[in-house]
Amino acid sequence: MAEEKALPPKLEVARYLLAQGSLFVHLDPRMDGVEVPDWYRSEPQLVLQIGFDMPVPIPDLQVDAEGIYGTLSFNRSPFTCQVLWDAVFALAGDDGRGMVWPDSMPEEISQEIEREAGREPPPIPEERPSLRVLPEISEEERSPSTPPKPGERPDYLKVVK
Repeated sequence: MAEEKALPPKLEVARYLLAQGSLFVHLDPRMDGVEVPDWYRSEPQLVLQIGFDMPVPIPDLQVDAEGIYGTLSFNRSPFTCQVLWDAVFALAGDDGRGMVWPDSMPEEISQEIEREAGREPPPIPEERPSLRVLPEISEEERSPSTPPKPGERPDYLKVVK
């Protein structure tokens, strides 16, 4: 069996994605050392958007070996957040591309993903509409030689009720 390739460090991925634009940080806010508003602390997942050119600037944003630090805006109220790398399980850029670290993912999120992956696709209806080839229309039928009089319907148009 081939060895699994090690995932890149979260810091490297975060810096790369930040250089492209903003960064969506998926984290477990319940972990020790994570500082976010209290109303998010009981959830298994929180997604924070950070960047150097955000509509509400983050002047103290730091992304370093410890994690992510900065004063973010929650409902237009500032809150200084700290997120350690151990709490981060996914990073994504503006275009949706990014990286997931399954070993860091909360159990509830892993179970939900497994449940979704195990679902069967919706059944295909027995009677599916099929395509058919229509007879070719002659040039005469496409463009009649005499235009219809005002208020008259051309022969090639039918009234459908």
